[in-house]
Amino acid sequence: MSKIILSALTIALVTAFTNAYPESDIDNLRKLMTDQFSTDRHHITNPDGKMAAQIFLYETFRSYGLQTWAWQFRTENEQYPGTNVGALWPGRNTGTGMDRPVFLTAHVDTSKGRPGRDDNGSGMAAVVESARLISSQTCVQDHTIFFLVFDFEERKSDSPCTTGACGSWEFSSYVKTYFELIGGDISKWGGVIVLDAVLNYNNTEMAQRLMNETVFKETPGLGEVYEHVKADQYRGNFITAVYRPDGDSSLHDTFTKKWSESPDALQIRLESPVIPHKNITSIIENRSSPFWSVYEYIILHDVYSFWKGIEDMPAILVSDTGFLRDREKDWYRCGPNDNMELTGDRLLFLKKVTDVSTAVLRDKAGTREQCRDPTAEAPKDFKDGLELYGELTMGPSDTHPYTLRISSFASSGIVHANMSNSTWSKSLEGRYDGDTHRLLLRFMSTTEVEETILCGMSGNLDELFDGVLYSGQLTGLCDVSGPLPIPEYITFVLYSKQGASGGGPSLALPVILSLVSGVFVTAVATWCIYKRKNRDQELRTPILSKGPQSP
Repeated sequence: MSKIILSALTIALVTAFTNAYPESDIDNLRKLMTDQFSTDRHHITNPDGKMAAQIFLYETFRSYGLQTWAWQFRTENEQYPGTNVGALWPGRNTGTGMDRPVFLTAHVDTSKGRPGRDDNGSGMAAVVESARLISSQTCVQDHTIFFLVFDFEERKSDSPCTTGACGSWEFSSYVKTYFELIGGDISKWGGVIVLDAVLNYNNTEMAQRLMNETVFKETPGLGEVYEHVKADQYRGNFITAVYRPDGDSSLHDTFTKKWSESPDALQIRLESPVIPHKNITSIIENRSSPFWSVYEYIILHDVYSFWKGIEDMPAILVSDTGFLRDREKDWYRCGPNDNMELTGDRLLFLKKVTDVSTAVLRDKAGTREQCRDPTAEAPKDFKDGLELYGELTMGPSDTHPYTLRISSFASSGIVHANMSNSTWSKSLEGRYDGDTHRLLLRFMSTTEVEETILCGMSGNLDELFDGVLYSGQLTGLCDVSGPLPIPEYITFVLYSKQGASGGGPSLALPVILSLVSGVFVTAVATWCIYKRKNRDQELRTPILSKGPQSP
Protein backbone atom coordinates (compact mmCIF):
# COMPACT_ATOMS: atom_id res chain seq x y z
CA MET A 1 0.00 0.00 0.00
CA SER A 2 2.81 2.39 0.91
CA LYS A 3 4.47 1.71 -2.45
CA ILE A 4 1.24 2.55 -4.26
CA ILE A 5 0.92 5.82 -2.33
CA LEU A 6 4.58 6.66 -3.01
CA SER A 7 4.14 5.96 -6.71
CA ALA A 8 1.03 8.12 -6.84
CA LEU A 9 2.85 10.97 -5.11
CA THR A 10 5.77 10.62 -7.51
CA ILE A 11 3.46 10.78 -10.52
CA ALA A 12 1.70 13.81 -9.04
CA LEU A 13 4.99 15.60 -8.42
CA VAL A 14 6.29 14.86 -11.90
CA THR A 15 3.02 16.03 -13.42
CA ALA A 16 3.10 19.21 -11.33
CA PHE A 17 6.65 19.90 -12.46
CA THR A 18 6.18 19.25 -16.14
CA ASN A 19 2.95 21.26 -16.27
CA ALA A 20 4.15 24.06 -14.02
CA TYR A 21 4.24 26.54 -16.91
CA PRO A 22 1.28 27.28 -19.17
CA GLU A 23 1.45 26.20 -22.80
CA SER A 24 0.45 28.12 -25.88
CA ASP A 25 -3.19 28.09 -26.90
CA ILE A 26 -4.03 26.89 -30.41
CA ASP A 27 -7.13 29.07 -30.49
CA ASN A 28 -5.01 32.13 -29.70
CA LEU A 29 -2.57 31.23 -32.47
CA ARG A 30 -5.38 30.66 -34.94
CA LYS A 31 -7.01 33.98 -34.05
CA LEU A 32 -3.72 35.85 -34.40
CA MET A 33 -3.13 34.29 -37.79
CA THR A 34 -6.68 34.92 -38.99
CA ASP A 35 -7.49 38.33 -37.54
CA GLN A 36 -4.13 40.11 -37.39
CA PHE A 37 -1.41 38.63 -39.58
CA SER A 38 -3.02 37.36 -42.79
CA THR A 39 -2.80 40.48 -44.94
CA ASP A 40 -0.08 41.69 -47.26
CA ARG A 41 2.21 44.03 -45.28
CA HIS A 42 4.27 45.58 -48.06
CA HIS A 43 5.25 49.24 -47.78
CA ILE A 44 3.87 50.04 -51.26
CA THR A 45 0.96 47.67 -51.87
CA ASN A 46 -0.47 47.76 -48.33
CA PRO A 47 1.23 50.26 -46.00
CA ASP A 48 -1.95 50.51 -43.92
CA GLY A 49 -1.89 46.76 -43.34
CA LYS A 50 1.67 46.90 -42.10
CA MET A 51 0.94 49.84 -39.82
CA ALA A 52 -2.12 48.05 -38.41
CA ALA A 53 0.01 45.02 -37.56
CA GLN A 54 2.63 47.21 -35.87
CA ILE A 55 0.00 49.06 -33.84
CA PHE A 56 -1.50 45.75 -32.79
CA LEU A 57 1.92 44.46 -31.70
CA TYR A 58 2.63 47.60 -29.69
CA GLU A 59 -0.75 47.65 -27.96
CA THR A 60 -0.69 43.91 -27.25
CA PHE A 61 2.78 43.98 -25.71
CA ARG A 62 1.69 46.94 -23.58
CA SER A 63 -1.44 45.10 -22.45
CA TYR A 64 0.75 42.24 -21.21
CA GLY A 65 2.68 44.64 -18.97
CA LEU A 66 5.84 44.53 -21.08
CA GLN A 67 7.97 47.64 -21.36
CA THR A 68 7.27 48.47 -24.98
CA TRP A 69 8.46 50.91 -27.58
CA ALA A 70 8.23 51.51 -31.35
CA TRP A 71 10.90 53.47 -33.12
CA GLN A 72 11.60 54.54 -36.67
CA PHE A 73 14.88 54.18 -38.49
CA ARG A 74 16.21 55.49 -41.77
CA THR A 75 16.36 53.42 -44.94
CA GLU A 76 17.82 53.99 -48.39
CA ASN A 77 14.61 55.79 -49.36
CA GLU A 78 13.54 58.63 -47.05
CA GLN A 79 9.95 58.19 -48.23
CA TYR A 80 9.79 54.80 -46.49
CA PRO A 81 11.30 54.80 -42.99
CA GLY A 82 11.26 51.52 -41.13
CA THR A 83 9.57 50.86 -37.78
CA ASN A 84 10.65 48.26 -35.25
CA VAL A 85 8.43 47.22 -32.35
CA GLY A 86 10.14 45.89 -29.24
CA ALA A 87 9.25 44.84 -25.72
CA LEU A 88 11.36 44.15 -22.65
CA TRP A 89 10.58 41.88 -19.69
CA PRO A 90 13.15 42.95 -17.06
CA GLY A 91 14.91 40.54 -14.76
CA ARG A 92 16.95 40.84 -11.58
CA ASN A 93 20.16 41.45 -13.51
CA THR A 94 18.83 43.86 -16.14
CA GLY A 95 21.24 46.76 -16.55
CA THR A 96 24.08 45.04 -14.69
CA GLY A 97 27.19 43.15 -15.74
CA MET A 98 25.51 39.90 -14.68
CA ASP A 99 22.75 40.20 -17.29
CA ARG A 100 22.57 37.48 -19.97
CA PRO A 101 19.73 38.66 -22.23
CA VAL A 102 17.74 36.37 -24.51
CA PHE A 103 15.75 37.54 -27.54
CA LEU A 104 12.79 36.13 -29.52
CA THR A 105 12.31 37.83 -32.88
CA ALA A 106 10.32 37.82 -36.12
CA HIS A 107 9.76 40.28 -38.97
CA VAL A 108 6.63 42.17 -39.99
CA ASP A 109 7.10 42.99 -43.69
CA THR A 110 6.06 40.84 -46.65
CA SER A 111 7.12 40.62 -50.25
CA LYS A 112 5.11 42.70 -52.69
CA GLY A 113 1.64 41.28 -53.23
CA ARG A 114 2.30 38.14 -51.18
CA PRO A 115 0.05 36.74 -48.42
CA GLY A 116 0.97 37.68 -44.88
CA ARG A 117 0.26 34.46 -43.03
CA ASP A 118 3.11 32.30 -44.33
CA ASP A 119 5.99 34.75 -44.21
CA ASN A 120 6.01 35.91 -41.56
CA GLY A 121 2.67 36.08 -39.80
CA SER A 122 3.46 32.73 -38.24
CA GLY A 123 6.66 34.04 -36.66
CA MET A 124 4.87 37.09 -35.27
CA ALA A 125 2.05 34.94 -33.86
CA ALA A 126 4.62 32.80 -32.04
CA VAL A 127 6.36 35.89 -30.62
CA VAL A 128 3.08 37.42 -29.41
CA GLU A 129 1.87 34.19 -27.82
CA SER A 130 5.25 33.61 -26.18
CA ALA A 131 5.13 37.13 -24.74
CA ARG A 132 1.71 36.38 -23.27
CA LEU A 133 3.00 33.20 -21.63
CA ILE A 134 6.17 34.78 -20.24
CA SER A 135 4.40 37.85 -18.85
CA SER A 136 1.71 35.74 -17.16
CA GLN A 137 4.24 34.58 -14.55
CA THR A 138 4.88 36.61 -11.40
CA CYS A 139 8.30 35.11 -10.64
CA VAL A 140 11.07 37.54 -11.57
CA GLN A 141 13.69 35.79 -13.70
CA ASP A 142 17.42 36.51 -13.56
CA HIS A 143 18.01 37.93 -17.04
CA THR A 144 16.29 40.26 -19.50
CA ILE A 145 13.89 38.81 -22.08
CA PHE A 146 13.27 40.76 -25.29
CA PHE A 147 10.45 40.32 -27.81
CA LEU A 148 11.13 42.04 -31.12
CA VAL A 149 9.43 42.39 -34.49
CA PHE A 150 11.68 43.94 -37.14
CA ASP A 151 10.80 45.86 -40.28
CA PHE A 152 12.28 45.51 -43.77
CA GLU A 153 13.69 42.01 -43.50
CA GLU A 154 12.80 41.14 -47.10
CA ARG A 155 15.62 41.59 -49.60
CA LYS A 156 13.91 42.78 -52.77
CA SER A 157 14.72 45.22 -55.55
CA ASP A 158 11.68 47.35 -54.67
CA SER A 159 12.64 47.56 -51.01
CA PRO A 160 14.10 50.71 -49.44
CA CYS A 161 16.46 48.22 -47.81
CA THR A 162 18.03 46.39 -50.76
CA THR A 163 20.49 44.52 -48.56
CA GLY A 164 17.67 43.09 -46.44
CA ALA A 165 17.41 42.69 -42.66
CA CYS A 166 17.60 46.45 -42.04
CA GLY A 167 15.41 46.45 -38.92
CA SER A 168 17.46 43.79 -37.18
CA TRP A 169 20.68 45.52 -38.20
CA GLU A 170 19.37 48.74 -36.67
CA PHE A 171 18.54 46.98 -33.41
CA SER A 172 21.90 45.21 -33.25
CA SER A 173 23.53 48.61 -32.68
CA TYR A 174 21.52 49.02 -29.46
CA VAL A 175 22.54 45.55 -28.36
CA LYS A 176 26.19 46.48 -28.84
CA THR A 177 25.70 49.70 -26.86
CA TYR A 178 24.04 47.78 -24.02
CA PHE A 179 26.89 45.28 -23.99
CA GLU A 180 29.51 48.02 -23.94
CA LEU A 181 27.68 49.61 -21.01
CA ILE A 182 27.32 46.55 -18.79
CA GLY A 183 30.43 44.62 -19.88
CA GLY A 184 30.87 40.91 -19.34
CA ASP A 185 31.17 38.13 -21.90
CA ILE A 186 28.64 38.42 -24.73
CA SER A 187 29.27 34.82 -25.76
CA LYS A 188 27.61 33.84 -22.46
CA TRP A 189 24.40 35.70 -23.27
CA GLY A 190 21.22 33.72 -23.83
CA GLY A 191 21.21 34.78 -27.46
CA VAL A 192 18.75 35.40 -30.29
CA ILE A 193 16.07 33.09 -31.70
CA VAL A 194 14.94 34.26 -35.13
CA LEU A 195 11.56 32.84 -36.23
CA ASP A 196 10.98 33.14 -39.97
CA ALA A 197 8.13 31.11 -41.53
CA VAL A 198 7.19 28.46 -38.94
CA LEU A 199 3.75 27.23 -40.07
CA ASN A 200 4.07 24.90 -43.07
CA TYR A 201 3.85 21.25 -42.05
CA ASN A 202 3.46 19.05 -45.15
CA ASN A 203 3.84 15.31 -44.58
CA THR A 204 3.26 14.26 -48.18
CA GLU A 205 6.07 12.69 -50.19
CA MET A 206 8.09 15.00 -52.45
CA ALA A 207 6.73 18.10 -50.69
CA GLN A 208 10.21 19.30 -49.71
CA ARG A 209 12.79 20.71 -52.09
CA LEU A 210 16.42 21.55 -51.47
CA MET A 211 18.02 24.50 -53.18
CA ASN A 212 20.46 23.30 -55.87
CA GLU A 213 20.38 19.78 -54.46
CA THR A 214 23.55 18.61 -56.22
CA VAL A 215 25.58 21.34 -54.53
CA PHE A 216 23.55 21.28 -51.30
CA LYS A 217 24.45 17.69 -50.45
CA GLU A 218 28.16 18.44 -50.91
CA THR A 219 28.10 21.62 -48.84
CA PRO A 220 29.98 21.25 -45.52
CA GLY A 221 27.48 21.07 -42.66
CA LEU A 222 24.45 20.21 -44.80
CA GLY A 223 25.10 16.61 -45.86
CA GLU A 224 23.31 15.08 -42.88
CA VAL A 225 20.19 17.17 -43.50
CA TYR A 226 20.20 16.03 -47.13
CA GLU A 227 20.43 12.36 -46.15
CA HIS A 228 17.57 12.70 -43.65
CA VAL A 229 15.28 14.46 -46.12
CA LYS A 230 16.05 11.97 -48.88
CA ALA A 231 15.50 8.96 -46.58
CA ASP A 232 12.09 10.35 -45.58
CA GLN A 233 10.95 10.67 -49.21
CA TYR A 234 11.30 14.46 -49.20
CA ARG A 235 8.47 15.07 -46.77
CA GLY A 236 8.11 18.57 -45.38
CA ASN A 237 7.52 17.38 -41.83
CA PHE A 238 10.43 19.00 -39.99
CA ILE A 239 11.60 22.32 -38.61
CA THR A 240 15.13 23.62 -39.05
CA ALA A 241 17.36 25.31 -36.48
CA VAL A 242 20.36 26.77 -38.33
CA TYR A 243 23.43 27.42 -36.20
CA ARG A 244 27.22 27.84 -36.07
CA PRO A 245 28.84 25.28 -33.75
CA ASP A 246 31.56 27.81 -32.93
CA GLY A 247 29.32 30.46 -31.44
CA ASP A 248 25.76 29.20 -31.16
CA SER A 249 26.06 25.74 -29.60
CA SER A 250 24.84 26.75 -26.14
CA LEU A 251 21.61 28.20 -27.53
CA HIS A 252 21.15 25.47 -30.13
CA ASP A 253 21.72 22.71 -27.56
CA THR A 254 19.04 24.20 -25.31
CA PHE A 255 16.62 24.46 -28.23
CA THR A 256 17.32 20.84 -29.18
CA LYS A 257 16.81 19.67 -25.60
CA LYS A 258 13.53 21.52 -25.20
CA TRP A 259 12.36 20.22 -28.58
CA SER A 260 12.95 16.62 -27.54
CA GLU A 261 11.19 17.22 -24.20
CA SER A 262 8.10 18.69 -25.86
CA PRO A 263 5.73 15.89 -26.91
CA ASP A 264 3.63 16.17 -30.05
CA ALA A 265 1.33 13.78 -31.86
CA LEU A 266 3.00 14.50 -35.20
CA GLN A 267 6.51 13.58 -33.98
CA ILE A 268 7.92 16.61 -35.77
CA ARG A 269 11.58 16.21 -36.58
CA LEU A 270 14.19 18.86 -35.83
CA GLU A 271 16.90 19.28 -38.45
CA SER A 272 19.97 21.37 -37.71
CA PRO A 273 21.80 22.72 -40.76
CA VAL A 274 25.35 23.45 -39.62
CA ILE A 275 27.16 26.61 -40.69
CA PRO A 276 30.78 25.56 -40.07
CA HIS A 277 32.27 29.07 -40.16
CA LYS A 278 31.77 31.55 -37.34
CA ASN A 279 32.65 34.39 -39.73
CA ILE A 280 30.17 33.17 -42.34
CA THR A 281 28.95 36.66 -43.26
CA SER A 282 32.47 37.70 -44.18
CA ILE A 283 32.88 34.54 -46.28
CA ILE A 284 29.63 35.27 -48.11
CA GLU A 285 30.45 38.91 -48.76
CA ASN A 286 33.94 38.03 -50.01
CA ARG A 287 32.72 34.90 -51.83
CA SER A 288 35.68 33.08 -50.36
CA SER A 289 34.06 29.63 -50.33
CA PRO A 290 32.76 27.62 -53.30
CA PHE A 291 29.58 27.13 -51.27
CA TRP A 292 29.01 30.76 -50.34
CA SER A 293 25.78 31.04 -52.36
CA VAL A 294 24.20 28.06 -50.58
CA TYR A 295 25.07 29.50 -47.17
CA GLU A 296 23.80 32.92 -48.25
CA TYR A 297 20.45 31.53 -49.31
CA ILE A 298 20.01 29.72 -46.00
CA ILE A 299 20.95 32.55 -43.64
CA LEU A 300 19.90 35.71 -45.49
CA HIS A 301 17.33 36.52 -42.82
CA ASP A 302 17.49 38.60 -39.64
CA VAL A 303 20.00 36.17 -38.16
CA TYR A 304 22.50 37.57 -40.68
CA SER A 305 22.48 40.93 -38.87
CA PHE A 306 23.46 39.39 -35.56
CA TRP A 307 26.09 37.05 -37.00
CA LYS A 308 27.62 39.99 -38.87
CA GLY A 309 27.30 42.74 -36.27
CA ILE A 310 27.76 40.76 -33.04
CA GLU A 311 29.64 37.67 -34.13
CA ASP A 312 30.28 36.36 -30.61
CA MET A 313 26.63 36.46 -29.48
CA PRO A 314 24.70 33.19 -29.94
CA ALA A 315 21.92 33.31 -32.54
CA ILE A 316 19.91 30.65 -34.39
CA LEU A 317 17.41 30.71 -37.26
CA VAL A 318 14.26 28.61 -36.88
CA SER A 319 12.30 28.05 -40.11
CA ASP A 320 10.13 25.64 -42.10
CA THR A 321 12.38 26.46 -45.14
CA GLY A 322 9.84 28.85 -46.68
CA PHE A 323 8.94 28.48 -50.35
CA LEU A 324 11.07 25.32 -50.67
CA ARG A 325 8.17 23.46 -49.06
CA ASP A 326 5.01 22.86 -51.08
CA ARG A 327 1.78 24.61 -50.14
CA GLU A 328 -1.70 24.80 -51.68
CA LYS A 329 -0.56 27.22 -54.36
CA ASP A 330 2.96 27.80 -55.56
CA TRP A 331 4.46 30.72 -53.66
CA TYR A 332 5.50 32.63 -56.76
CA ARG A 333 1.96 32.46 -58.16
CA CYS A 334 0.35 33.62 -54.93
CA GLY A 335 -1.57 36.84 -54.57
CA PRO A 336 -2.19 38.66 -51.27
CA ASN A 337 -5.30 36.57 -50.55
CA ASP A 338 -3.71 33.16 -51.18
CA ASN A 339 -2.95 32.42 -47.55
CA MET A 340 -1.86 29.00 -46.40
CA GLU A 341 -4.68 26.97 -44.90
CA LEU A 342 -4.69 26.67 -41.12
CA THR A 343 -4.98 22.89 -40.89
CA GLY A 344 -4.87 21.11 -37.55
CA ASP A 345 -1.39 19.75 -38.29
CA ARG A 346 -0.04 23.17 -39.16
CA LEU A 347 -1.42 24.70 -35.98
CA LEU A 348 0.17 21.88 -33.95
CA PHE A 349 3.43 22.60 -35.78
CA LEU A 350 3.23 26.30 -34.90
CA LYS A 351 2.23 25.49 -31.33
CA LYS A 352 5.30 23.32 -30.81
CA VAL A 353 7.62 25.99 -32.20
CA THR A 354 5.99 28.51 -29.85
CA ASP A 355 6.17 26.28 -26.77
CA VAL A 356 9.78 25.25 -27.38
CA SER A 357 10.91 28.83 -28.05
CA THR A 358 9.18 29.93 -24.83
CA ALA A 359 10.82 27.11 -22.88
CA VAL A 360 14.22 28.22 -24.19
CA LEU A 361 13.53 31.80 -23.08
CA ARG A 362 12.63 30.61 -19.59
CA ASP A 363 15.70 28.39 -19.38
CA LYS A 364 18.17 30.98 -20.63
CA ALA A 365 16.63 33.76 -18.53
CA GLY A 366 16.78 31.73 -15.30
CA THR A 367 13.03 31.70 -14.67
CA ARG A 368 11.73 30.25 -11.42
CA GLU A 369 8.66 28.04 -11.16
CA GLN A 370 7.76 29.20 -7.64
CA CYS A 371 8.10 32.48 -5.80
CA ARG A 372 6.51 34.58 -3.07
CA ASP A 373 3.41 36.57 -3.91
CA PRO A 374 4.61 40.15 -4.63
CA THR A 375 1.51 41.83 -3.17
CA ALA A 376 1.81 39.86 0.09
CA GLU A 377 5.52 40.63 0.41
CA ALA A 378 5.42 44.35 -0.39
CA PRO A 379 5.14 46.95 2.40
CA LYS A 380 1.49 47.41 3.34
CA ASP A 381 1.40 51.03 2.15
CA PHE A 382 2.99 50.28 -1.22
CA LYS A 383 -0.07 50.74 -3.41
CA ASP A 384 -1.57 52.89 -6.12
CA GLY A 385 -1.13 56.60 -5.46
CA LEU A 386 1.73 56.29 -2.96
CA GLU A 387 4.20 59.18 -3.14
CA LEU A 388 7.80 58.95 -1.95
CA TYR A 389 10.01 61.99 -1.48
CA GLY A 390 13.76 62.24 -1.25
CA GLU A 391 17.00 62.93 -3.01
CA LEU A 392 19.21 61.62 -5.77
CA THR A 393 22.91 61.93 -5.05
CA MET A 394 24.85 62.82 -8.20
CA GLY A 395 28.20 63.24 -6.48
CA PRO A 396 29.87 64.63 -3.35
CA SER A 397 27.63 67.37 -1.92
CA ASP A 398 25.51 67.24 -5.07
CA THR A 399 21.95 66.19 -4.26
CA HIS A 400 18.69 66.88 -6.02
CA PRO A 401 15.14 66.55 -4.63
CA TYR A 402 12.79 64.16 -6.43
CA THR A 403 9.33 62.67 -6.03
CA LEU A 404 8.39 59.12 -7.01
CA ARG A 405 4.67 58.47 -7.44
CA ILE A 406 3.37 54.91 -7.76
CA SER A 407 0.70 54.98 -10.46
CA SER A 408 -0.22 51.32 -10.15
CA PHE A 409 0.91 48.11 -8.46
CA ALA A 410 -0.73 45.00 -9.94
CA SER A 411 -1.13 41.56 -8.40
CA SER A 412 1.32 40.29 -11.02
CA GLY A 413 4.04 42.49 -9.47
CA ILE A 414 4.06 44.95 -12.38
CA VAL A 415 4.62 48.55 -11.27
CA HIS A 416 4.00 51.82 -13.12
CA ALA A 417 5.44 55.00 -11.64
CA ASN A 418 6.49 58.56 -12.36
CA MET A 419 9.59 60.36 -11.12
CA SER A 420 9.76 64.15 -11.15
CA ASN A 421 11.04 67.40 -9.72
CA SER A 422 10.12 71.00 -10.47
CA THR A 423 11.52 70.92 -14.02
CA TRP A 424 11.66 67.27 -15.06
CA SER A 425 9.36 64.24 -15.24
CA LYS A 426 9.85 60.66 -16.45
CA SER A 427 7.66 57.56 -16.59
CA LEU A 428 8.98 54.30 -15.18
CA GLU A 429 7.80 50.71 -15.41
CA GLY A 430 9.05 47.59 -13.74
CA ARG A 431 8.46 44.73 -11.36
CA TYR A 432 8.52 44.11 -7.64
CA ASP A 433 10.40 40.95 -6.68
CA GLY A 434 8.67 39.32 -3.71
CA ASP A 435 11.61 37.01 -3.05
CA THR A 436 14.31 39.68 -2.79
CA HIS A 437 12.04 42.61 -1.83
CA ARG A 438 13.59 44.75 -4.53
CA LEU A 439 11.79 47.14 -6.84
CA LEU A 440 13.24 47.05 -10.36
CA LEU A 441 12.23 49.99 -12.57
CA ARG A 442 13.20 51.12 -16.07
CA PHE A 443 12.86 54.65 -17.43
CA MET A 444 10.32 54.49 -20.23
CA SER A 445 10.10 56.09 -23.63
CA THR A 446 7.66 54.87 -26.26
CA THR A 447 10.00 55.90 -29.08
CA GLU A 448 13.55 56.11 -27.66
CA VAL A 449 14.78 52.55 -27.30
CA GLU A 450 18.10 53.64 -25.77
CA GLU A 451 16.48 55.07 -22.66
CA THR A 452 14.42 51.96 -21.94
CA ILE A 453 17.32 49.58 -22.47
CA LEU A 454 20.09 51.67 -20.96
CA CYS A 455 18.60 53.30 -17.85
CA GLY A 456 17.29 51.54 -14.76
CA MET A 457 16.48 52.17 -11.11
CA SER A 458 16.90 49.36 -8.60
CA GLY A 459 16.73 49.22 -4.83
CA ASN A 460 15.34 47.70 -1.66
CA LEU A 461 11.76 48.38 -0.66
CA ASP A 462 11.11 48.26 3.10
CA GLU A 463 8.66 49.34 5.76
CA LEU A 464 10.26 51.92 8.05
CA PHE A 465 8.68 54.20 10.71
CA ASP A 466 5.18 53.38 9.41
CA GLY A 467 6.22 54.45 5.92
CA VAL A 468 7.88 52.99 2.84
CA LEU A 469 11.62 53.34 2.22
CA TYR A 470 13.03 52.86 -1.29
CA SER A 471 16.82 53.13 -1.53
CA GLY A 472 19.32 52.04 -4.13
CA GLN A 473 20.99 53.30 -7.27
CA LEU A 474 20.38 54.21 -10.90
CA THR A 475 22.24 52.05 -13.39
CA GLY A 476 23.20 52.78 -16.97
CA LEU A 477 22.96 56.00 -18.92
CA CYS A 478 20.32 57.92 -17.01
CA ASP A 479 19.96 61.61 -17.80
CA VAL A 480 18.04 62.78 -14.74
CA SER A 481 19.88 66.05 -14.28
CA GLY A 482 18.63 68.14 -17.19
CA PRO A 483 21.48 70.14 -18.73
CA LEU A 484 24.03 68.88 -16.21
CA PRO A 485 26.61 66.21 -17.14
CA ILE A 486 25.34 62.65 -16.75
CA PRO A 487 27.02 61.15 -13.67
CA GLU A 488 28.29 57.59 -13.79
CA TYR A 489 26.84 56.61 -10.43
CA ILE A 490 23.62 57.90 -8.89
CA THR A 491 22.20 56.80 -5.55
CA PHE A 492 18.78 57.59 -4.18
CA VAL A 493 16.84 57.52 -0.92
CA LEU A 494 13.07 58.01 -1.17
CA TYR A 495 10.54 57.82 1.65
CA SER A 496 6.76 58.12 1.90
CA LYS A 497 5.54 61.11 3.92
CA GLN A 498 2.32 59.43 4.98
CA GLY A 499 1.54 56.12 6.56
CA ALA A 500 -1.35 53.85 5.70
CA SER A 501 -3.81 56.10 7.51
CA GLY A 502 -2.78 59.14 5.47
CA GLY A 503 -2.45 61.13 8.68
CA GLY A 504 -0.04 63.76 7.42
CA PRO A 505 3.70 64.09 6.86
CA SER A 506 5.93 61.73 8.73
CA LEU A 507 8.44 63.22 11.15
CA ALA A 508 10.86 60.55 9.98
CA LEU A 509 11.42 62.12 6.56
CA PRO A 510 14.28 64.47 7.56
CA VAL A 511 15.96 61.57 9.35
CA ILE A 512 15.64 59.36 6.29
CA LEU A 513 17.13 62.01 4.03
CA SER A 514 20.10 62.27 6.34
CA LEU A 515 20.95 58.71 5.42
CA VAL A 516 22.77 59.84 2.31
CA SER A 517 25.47 61.52 4.37
CA GLY A 518 25.41 59.94 7.82
CA VAL A 519 26.51 56.71 9.49
CA PHE A 520 22.83 56.03 10.12
CA VAL A 521 22.87 54.37 6.68
CA THR A 522 24.58 51.34 8.15
CA ALA A 523 22.23 51.15 11.10
CA VAL A 524 19.09 51.33 9.00
CA ALA A 525 20.47 48.90 6.42
CA THR A 526 21.26 46.44 9.19
CA TRP A 527 17.80 46.91 10.66
CA CYS A 528 16.13 46.29 7.30
CA ILE A 529 18.21 43.17 6.67
CA TYR A 530 17.44 41.87 10.16
CA LYS A 531 13.75 42.51 9.64
CA ARG A 532 13.80 40.78 6.27
CA LYS A 533 15.58 37.72 7.67
CA ASN A 534 13.01 37.41 10.42
CA ARG A 535 10.24 37.67 7.88
CA ASP A 536 11.93 35.04 5.71
CA GLN A 537 12.10 32.67 8.68
CA GLU A 538 8.40 33.18 9.29
CA LEU A 539 7.75 32.23 5.67
CA ARG A 540 9.59 28.94 5.56
CA THR A 541 6.66 27.71 3.50
CA PRO A 542 6.57 30.48 0.90
CA ILE A 543 3.45 31.97 -0.50
CA LEU A 544 3.57 30.46 -3.95
CA SER A 545 2.72 32.44 -7.03
CA LYS A 546 2.34 30.26 -10.09
CA GLY A 547 0.46 30.38 -13.34
CA PRO A 548 -1.28 33.28 -15.03
CA GLN A 549 -2.04 36.31 -12.91
CA SER A 550 -4.42 39.14 -13.54
CA PRO A 551 -2.67 42.27 -14.80
